[in-house]
This record gives sequence, structure tokens and C-alpha cells, in this order.
Amino acid sequence: MVSDNSAIQYLCNFDDHLNKAENPSIEKLWAGEWSIGNIELCKELLSSDLDGELLNVIRRYRDSSDGLENILHMAVSSLLTFCDQNWNPNPYEVNLEQYLHMKWPEGVDVNEKLQRDSEPLYVNILHPELLYFSHQVFSALYSVEQSLVHLWWCFRSKVLHQRALEDTSATVYSELELIMAKLTNEIQNLQNKPRLQILLCLEIAQAYLIYGRVQKVEEYLGRARDISGLKLELTGVLGKRTKFQQHLLPQLALSSELDTAVNRPTAEESHGSSVLPPDIELQDDVRLNKIQYQEKIMQSELPSLEQTLCLLTVQYIQKSQPKDDLMAEELQPYIETVLTQKKGPWSTRVAALLIRCRLEANHKRTVERAMLQCESIVNDKTGVACTDRLSYLWATGLPPAWTWRQQLADLYLSMGLVKAALELFQQLQLWEDVIVCYTMLQLRHKAAEVIKQQIEINPTVKLYCLLGDATDDVSCYEKAWDFSNHKSSRAQRHWGNFLFDHKRYNECIPHYETSVSINSIQESVWLRLGFAALQTEQWETSAAAYRRYTYLQPNSFEAWNNLAKVYVNQGDKPRAYRALMEALRFNYDNWKLWENVVTVSMDTGHFDDVIRGVHRLAELLGKFEDVEVLALLVRAALHDHKDAEGNSAARLRKRILELFGRITSLTQNKPEIWQLYSDISPTYLLKAQRLLKAYRGYTQNGNWSNNPETCNRVIELAQNLLDYSLKARQETEDKDKAQCDQQLSSARLTGQAVIRAAEKQNWPETKQPLEELKKLFNEVTEYMKSIM
Repeated sequence: MVSDNSAIQYLCNFDDHLNKAENPSIEKLWAGEWSIGNIELCKELLSSDLDGELLNVIRRYRDSSDGLENILHMAVSSLLTFCDQNWNPNPYEVNLEQYLHMKWPEGVDVNEKLQRDSEPLYVNILHPELLYFSHQVFSALYSVEQSLVHLWWCFRSKVLHQRALEDTSATVYSELELIMAKLTNEIQNLQNKPRLQILLCLEIAQAYLIYGRVQKVEEYLGRARDISGLKLELTGVLGKRTKFQQHLLPQLALSSELDTAVNRPTAEESHGSSVLPPDIELQDDVRLNKIQYQEKIMQSELPSLEQTLCLLTVQYIQKSQPKDDLMAEELQPYIETVLTQKKGPWSTRVAALLIRCRLEANHKRTVERAMLQCESIVNDKTGVACTDRLSYLWATGLPPAWTWRQQLADLYLSMGLVKAALELFQQLQLWEDVIVCYTMLQLRHKAAEVIKQQIEINPTVKLYCLLGDATDDVSCYEKAWDFSNHKSSRAQRHWGNFLFDHKRYNECIPHYETSVSINSIQESVWLRLGFAALQTEQWETSAAAYRRYTYLQPNSFEAWNNLAKVYVNQGDKPRAYRALMEALRFNYDNWKLWENVVTVSMDTGHFDDVIRGVHRLAELLGKFEDVEVLALLVRAALHDHKDAEGNSAARLRKRILELFGRITSLTQNKPEIWQLYSDISPTYLLKAQRLLKAYRGYTQNGNWSNNPETCNRVIELAQNLLDYSLKARQETEDKDKAQCDQQLSSARLTGQAVIRAAEKQNWPETKQPLEELKKLFNEVTEYMKSIM
């Protein structure tokens, strides 16, 4: 079936010119005629209750020349109809009974059948029966005949299943992983169809993106780029962003280049007939609609798949990087590249515009354009052909149409149009957002009233939970839990969140543990469970929670840092070190993180990382004054300790000297650091010179002799200073004699000053060291007389 071009057309990507001599069933699918023609076959499939018996029904058609093809056509038609309803801002009326030519089987509760890990369907999903029907048929078809087309459609229906659920489901993810592993093996079999290879990579990447698996997304994004021969590169180019800008400033720009050796259809050839939504211009007094670059940027006209690949890059960056102004700057050139293409897939263009709306909602100069753009998409009545709308749907990751209205309501809220937002949220039955709006209007009691009314009409676990959120009444969570027959992860999550927000960490832990035992893919719950257990010193629980969270969301430096903290408390510093190294990958600029890295690296013998960490802290803070760490580092080098890999620490002396040179240039009056610098210095002259600076640091306030402890410390320092200066002069060569003479003279004067000050105090503790200092002082004096 893979090699058969006719079968591949069943994938309905709507990006090719269909040969009229093709199969009539395919012609109907490509023409957007998705009604069910074979009524008897449909009734036969539905009469099986779409369960175990369905497989036997389909097996009976295995040997029929067109039996399986008719079943495939019916399932594809149903799924496309489902998509057309849910990805259309103005869906037409579909009577399910008329569409299926029979009533939906009474014994099949589709909401219950599609629920996974206690996660229900969104209330705004239209005709979920078509999704369930098609998915069950695709799964059975693949069991009977393991073709790529059956597997691919099974994968697509499973992705739509996840998008229809209120939250990510661990069960659906594990099912998808198995399907994606099989599809990945099929990529090699499609070598004579590179465009399908790219499309499959994009669709798999989008599935991983739902779950935040950024490393997997990166892998398939890279594969798609390699096959397509597309090179995208961000560069800095001088340009103007505002109308009155006098001086050109560096701006980010994206250059795109296509490998000419790769054969590919143009966007005009694949999607020339698509009516694309308008790109509304920015009408601002100051900011230009587009950045004006000083020089022409090299940009190719991108074919449809390459535009979608560019969109995926945007989505990947959004998911994998911190949400800050820098990320927004990086995304803009990619989005602009997609939006400036003359032709392309409708879903790619809408997805790019919606992302831009989300980014522009955060700036006062662009928020109005964002709102107008979102309104134009939501209120679009141009009647875009259904085949245009659904082309590349799975490759773009475009969310269902009701979420576009939700985004518009969010925009209204950000502009202060609370009542307009409230109206939209109520229409969409997004009660959490309704609570936010009423709270902003200082009518929180009203939110509770609305939710109580909804509970009277149709009670659900979510409504009981939201009532608890609106009233701070814990009994509501208990009702939600009982209502779900003790199966709802949401009830336990909300219950736990209430206790967590009130800092009742010990009490919230059991609720969180119950919640993740039902649905193990709840990132926010794992994170809070880890923190609550950390606060209550339940180290094993905290470590397990943070490990699970970092598996689900590997790019969170806070989680890695906290996991390291747990390991330190457990006494497992090697694992703490590895966790901190992971944390650094995702945040290189957090000084507290670097402090932890330095401390743990010191304890585990990773001396290279200690040096690197101290350098980084000096960069970030403009100083480094942790004498204890520096002392341990110097001691490791002087006593030739072995590092974590068994290498000699003495090999690092040169790097440690460079480090002290940098630290002392930033912090010049810290005597302990100068003393350590002296200890690690290679010559007696350098040791003496640095000890002299340490002496000045200790004695600069003039009170050093008033305390026996500091007095003793300065006497010892003076002894070492005289000793090093004397040895430097004794071992010097002729060319350095003058410098050594000067150093010896300075040391003698310093020793004399120390003796006088210490004698005045006459501390019992300093009596013996002072006698030794006087003896050495006399030796130096006699030596100086002998060389003059």
C-alpha cells in the first residue's frame, strides 16, 4: 500500500494536483465531499458498538477487493468532518443522525469512552462521536492490514484525541509513543517521497510539542530540515524600527536558502487556490509596520512545507526557551518570514498570525493590532474551502477554533475590556477565566453564583472544583472527589493546590500523590509536590517528584537546582553535581545557581568547574569573596589532591593563578584573598609582594592590634613576609636584585611596625610569636647590613 500512489492520496494532505483518473473515493475526499455513501457498511460498523466486535466485522472484508478501502474512506470522511467542524470559526450545522444514517448506539457514551486518566473532553468539542468512530476504525484497520496509511491516520486521530482532552494524558502519550516509533521506522521506506518524509517528521514533532518534549521536537525538526534542504539563519543587520529613528541600530533578520539540488513544488503549485487571512497592518504613530533593513536580506520564496517547517521552529523556540523579551525578538523574524509569503497553507498562516497576536498582546504599541488581527480570524466569513483549511492541519499544530475565541477574550482582558472578555468566556464555558473576570470586577461572589447555577444544570467534577476555588471551601473538593467515584486527578489537584497556596505543605502532599497516581503527566503537580516535600524535608518524595518533573520538562533550571538541593540533603553530592550541570544548560546567568555549582563541585572534586564557576560569579556579581572556597581550591592544588576523574589538582595551578589575578583586580582590599594568592604564587618574590598587600588590608583601619586574635594573625603574616622576602633576595639573580632589595626593605619596615604595635598591647597570646618575629627581624637586619 505504501508504494501505491493511489493509497497515499488517502492521506488527504490536499497539496497535490489530483489525477482525474484516480479512485472515485479519493476524488470525493479531495473535493471536500465527506458524506457517508455506504449506509449499510456504516450501520454494520456502528452496530458492533465500536468495541471488540468491530475488529471481527472489519476482518470479514479483508479479502474483499474494495471492502477495506470503503471502510478507510468512511473513517477518513468522518475524521475530516470532525476537523471541519472544530477548526472552522463558523461551523455549519451537522445532524449526526442524518450524517451516519442512524442513531448513535445507545450503549456507547462517547464522553466516557474518550476520557483518559480522568481527563474529560472539552465542552466546546463538537461531535466527538465522529472522532471516536474514526479512531476505533483506524485502529482496527491497522490491526487487520498494517499499512502506512492506516497507521498514519490512526496517529492523527490519536493526536486529535489528546487535543480534545482538557489536559495531557499519560495514557494517550504512551499510546502515541508506540505509534510514533512505528512511523519513524516508516520514514526510511518513504525515501522516494521526500515531501511525505518531511510532512511525517513535522507531524511527529507537533505531537511531541503537545507534551513539551523539546529534545524530541528538535530531533524531528532537524530531520525535516535535512531532507528539505532548507537553511535558516538569524543574522544581525542594521535597520530602523520606528518612524522617527535617526540612527540605524542592529536588528535581527532571518535569511533563508533552499538547496537547489532538491526538487520541490512551489507554494503556488501546492496551495495556489488557498484564500489566506489578511495580515493587518500596524497603525501606530511611532512604530513601523515592518523593520526597515539597510541591506537586502537573502530570502527564498518558501514552498508550503518549508513555511510549515519555519512555523515549527517558532513553536519549538517558544517551548524550549524562557519567555522573555529576547525570545520575542528571536521569534519575530521567523514569523515575518512565514507571513510575507504570497501563497501557502491556510493553517500555517493562521497559526503564525495567532502566535504573533500572543506576542504582541504584551506591548502597548502592538496590542491593538493583535486584537484586530485575532478578531479578523475569529469572525472570518470568507468561506475558505474545507480542503484548504485542513491541509497540513496536523503539521501546523493549529489548535481548535474555539481556542481562537479564548485567545481573543484574553486579549480583551489585557486591554481592560473585562466585560467583553467575560461574555466570551461565558459563551465558551471557561469557568476558571470567568472567576478571574469577576474577581477583577470585584464581584467574586457572582462567580460562585454562576458556577452553582451550572452545577444545578449539569454537575461535573470541574465545576465542583471551581466552586471550591471561588469560595475557598474545601468541602467542594471533597464533593468533586466523591462525584468522580474517587477517580478524578483534577479533584485531588485542586484540593492539593488549595492547601499548597495556604502553605499547608504536609497536608497537600497526599492529595498531589493521589492526583499523579491517576494521571502521571501533570507537570505542575509534580513540581509543587517536589517543593512541598522539600519544605517538609521529605527527601525521598521530593527527589522522586523532581526527577519525574525534569523528565517531563527537562529545560527547567529551578527544578534541576532544587533536585540538587534534595540530593545534598540526602548526602548524595555526585548526583547533586550532575543535577546542577543540567540546571546550567538552561540558565547560565543565575548567580545563586553558580554559587551552588561552586560549592557542590568543590565537595565532589570537580575543581575545573569550581574555577569556571568562580569566573562566572565574578562576571555576574563584579566580585568574588568566598574565602573558604578559594582556600579549599588552593589547598587542593598545593597538596596535589586528586579530582573526581583521578587527575592531579596541581595541573590547575596556572589557571588558579589567573583566577586570583582576576579576583584581586575586582576586590583589592580583602586580605585573606591576598594571603591565598601568596600561598599559590610560584616564586618567593611574588609570595612576598602579595603578602604585603594582605598586610595592608589587615592593618588599614588601625585597630588590628586591639584584638589578640587579629594581632596574632598579623604577627604570623609579618613572619612569612620577612621569610619570603629574605629567601627571594638570597636566591635572586643579578637582574632582579634591585627589586628584591626594595621588597626586603619594605618587609623589614613592616616587621618593625608590627613589633612596635604588638609590644604596646603585650597580649599573653602573642608573646611567643612576637619573640620569633623579633628573632627573624634581627636576622633580616643583619643580612641587609652584610649586602650593603
